[in-house]
Amino acid sequence: MSVTEHHDRSRVREVWDRRVAPDFRDFRFTWRGFGKWSAITLLALLAACIVTLYFLDWNEMRGPVARYLSHRLEREVRIAGDLDVRLFSLQPAVDVSGLHVGNPGWVGTPQAARVGRARVEVRLLPLLWGRVILPLVEIHDPDLLVVRDSTGRTNWDMGSGKSGSTFNLPPIRHFVVSNGHVVIADAVRKLRFTGTVSSSERDGGRNGAFTLTGDGTLNARKFSADIRGGPLLNLDETKPYNFGADITAGNTHATVKGAIIQPFHLDRFAASVEIAGRTLSDLYLLTGLVLPNTPPYRLNMTVHREGGVYRLNDINALLGGTDLAGNLSVDASGEIPMLRGTIASRVLNFEDLGALVGGGKSAPAPTKYLLPETVMHTERLRQTNAEVDYTARAVRSRDFPLTAFDTHVSLEGGVLNLKPLAFGFTQGKLSGALQVNARKDIPVTSLDARVTGIHAENFIKGADKPLTGTLEARAVLTGRGRSVHAAASTAQGTFTAAVPGGSVRHSLAEWTGVDVLTALSLNLTGNNSSTALRCAVAHFGAKDGVLTAQRFLIDTDPVRLEGKGTINLRDETLDLSVQGKPKQFQFVRLRAPITVKGPMGHPALGVNAGPAVAQAGIAGVLGFLFPPASILAFLDPGLADDANCRPLLTEARAKGAPVKPPEVRKAPAPRK
Repeated sequence: MSVTEHHDRSRVREVWDRRVAPDFRDFRFTWRGFGKWSAITLLALLAACIVTLYFLDWNEMRGPVARYLSHRLEREVRIAGDLDVRLFSLQPAVDVSGLHVGNPGWVGTPQAARVGRARVEVRLLPLLWGRVILPLVEIHDPDLLVVRDSTGRTNWDMGSGKSGSTFNLPPIRHFVVSNGHVVIADAVRKLRFTGTVSSSERDGGRNGAFTLTGDGTLNARKFSADIRGGPLLNLDETKPYNFGADITAGNTHATVKGAIIQPFHLDRFAASVEIAGRTLSDLYLLTGLVLPNTPPYRLNMTVHREGGVYRLNDINALLGGTDLAGNLSVDASGEIPMLRGTIASRVLNFEDLGALVGGGKSAPAPTKYLLPETVMHTERLRQTNAEVDYTARAVRSRDFPLTAFDTHVSLEGGVLNLKPLAFGFTQGKLSGALQVNARKDIPVTSLDARVTGIHAENFIKGADKPLTGTLEARAVLTGRGRSVHAAASTAQGTFTAAVPGGSVRHSLAEWTGVDVLTALSLNLTGNNSSTALRCAVAHFGAKDGVLTAQRFLIDTDPVRLEGKGTINLRDETLDLSVQGKPKQFQFVRLRAPITVKGPMGHPALGVNAGPAVAQAGIAGVLGFLFPPASILAFLDPGLADDANCRPLLTEARAKGAPVKPPEVRKAPAPRK
């Protein structure tokens, strides 16, 4: 070690021992000193951060900001353009361009959103108190994709969202969207929307007006929306915000006038709504509610929303020739909306019911069948639950003597029940239950219907009633298919009908027995007298859409008729025949069964000529041997017995027809 180095070390040690070491020996900890130095340190760090942020090139922060947003949004976020943040102002602002938000891996396209350029400003002083106010939100050239698959999963699920959660916005004083493009693909509703959206606000303070417009296609049909409200600038958040909307979606047109109770809190509003369209079922695409097929309609109502509950009050509608009135509520807070309420009609036009199953005047295309072939959207039944009562005080029908109708509609888990399903007649009623189980792709329809106390003569127009009697019947049928005709074509079950007693025109009874002379004489003399209809029983078994007569008997005083044949629901044809058996001697009788054949809509009434030809052949042979003997072929001794009606009606009752067997008449007591 040199002399110089030794001297320097000695000098450093001398300074340490004389100046520094005493300070450490005399050091004492105090909270005041700790606080002072902590504050100095924090202020120094804050000053360093402020200086750093002030001179920071935010474009250098695009990568870290994008990675942070990717982590929070659980999807890729990229900033391809400029990023500029202005912090040192009473109104901080963020400008970004080329913002890209990715889709989760299960979506076929990689991009969920793209923003060409955006600017957001926030007021600083309210922000310090935890209140967010946005003086400006400006978005240019956005592209947005919303996808929902058949399981209900969406490309914007973040793992923490709850179904039915409310959507509230911070106050926005100026909101601008220009050249926006939106695509919505919803596999649950089978919906696809493609369109543009834009918003603007005219200058002029309180005289300005906010507008939001949309234009595009909804399931390949024209869609447009025009929403207008008061100016957002200087909006009083303690008062309702009035707005109006005009929406057209295909054949549906809606106008809305209402108010958001607390501005920017979209979960509370009240509005009057007017809607007109081709059928109520089209509203499924706009609302997600499963509503029935109807004729063209006009509908007025008031809508109140409180959170996830919508109340549809003062409903006043006209559907075809049917009026509707009542109140409904929709609870959309769960995964599946719940519809409840009561609806009533002063007059139900019976023809309008055809639209419910895709038939009637509102059917989309003509069909060769009576039963509708329109494919019903039964998959929608899995998207709504419902408990609704419906009553019609009067029913207007050209063909049936109906007086009233009521039912309770219950829909849960894809199973639709109409129970009770009750029609009132002038005399008697039709009641039962209908179920459509749509839990699987091919729905199963079950019908259990009872007819009680209906007078057959009420179905015959005019004052002349050739037939009287009380009809009792029951149908228990089940079928599979996506239309009424498809379900009927696979029908399995039974149909039983009975008439315990009544009367029939005497000449008609003779004609059914093909008693030519008696029937002609009654007709030619104008004799409209009646004869007793002792009983009538029909029982059909259904298999694969074909109803086969297992018992078909009509018993009158002069003749007993026995029938056979089928009713084919697959091609809607009849193939029935009735053979009359006289109970009294007939001089000229043709042994030819009466037939009913052809389409159900217009069957042909005829005579099976085969037995009559054979009868004529026998007459020819007898006439050849001995001419007067030819008449023998047309004689009938009339040996048929009365049908034993009581056991027949008891059997019909056992097979489901709600019929009471006739009382056994006691023989009069012998005279003494």
